[in-house]
Amino acid sequence: MFDFLLTQTLRQSDFEQQTEFLIPGFLPKNMITLVYADGGMGKSWLAFAVAKACSGQKVIYLDYDNPLNVLKDRGVQEKLISNRNIYYVQRSKTTMQAPEMLDALDAKASGSAYANTLILVDSLRNFGDVMHDARAMAIMDKFMNLREAGATILILSHANKDGKNYQGSNNIRNSVDNMYRLAKVDAEEGEIAFVLTPTKERANIMECAFSVRVDDFGLQGIDVEAARMSADELDFVARAKAIIAEQPGINKKALLQQLGFEQDDKTARNKLDQGEGKHWQSSKVKGVYTYQLQPDPITTSATSAAH
Repeated sequence: MFDFLLTQTLRQSDFEQQTEFLIPGFLPKNMITLVYADGGMGKSWLAFAVAKACSGQKVIYLDYDNPLNVLKDRGVQEKLISNRNIYYVQRSKTTMQAPEMLDALDAKASGSAYANTLILVDSLRNFGDVMHDARAMAIMDKFMNLREAGATILILSHANKDGKNYQGSNNIRNSVDNMYRLAKVDAEEGEIAFVLTPTKERANIMECAFSVRVDDFGLQGIDVEAARMSADELDFVARAKAIIAEQPGINKKALLQQLGFEQDDKTARNKLDQGEGKHWQSSKVKGVYTYQLQPDPITTSATSAAH
């Protein structure tokens, strides 16, 4: 009576594969990850860099958002299109509207048809009515079919009016595996930087930060706390670390003076306190604070392991 179920049910072997990451801590394989932010925050720059970083496998970039002249200005033709593993679909070239393209991909979603394939979606609202519950669910069903056929999917979405949530039906949240809110932060010249904060997780993802080099779409992980710091704060930390490195055990008064502050400057003292245990460590002897650089935990662990 139930013979037809024998080929349709899960077996122990289906659970042997552990979660792997295309980009550690950020982009888990064979899952749907959604990143949302206001327009102009740089979501596409992040997606360009992810596409390049993952181009050792097949990458399908579905871009129904960026106009061709913007792609040209950003150098997509040299930095992405020239890579034979990247299939870049843009509305000026394809005869298919976004929903038709998704239907075509969905029609091939059987077995492991999309194994070792990253699908980038830019952006979700182009693929149908994301505000309508039933229609949004129909869209997400197709993405889930692609996932079950082996694809890793990264979806870009616009934020709602207050920027705190994605734009669209709650069925979108229920359907994706992981979700991040993207915030643009200060970056070095020639780079764009972001902090990505998880707002839903089914994998072991974490808050992370990246910078993207504009000239080649290079993706670099950066320290989250440092990414949130202003240029003034970054300068203070860099100068303080340089002084402490040259003069281990320097006292607080001398350190502040060399940084250009009076001993009773509350702002500078607060910055020293904020760096305690992160960039440097202090000790108090006979009422005087002295400073040493904070040991590198990686180096410390490696030394301990060697002994």
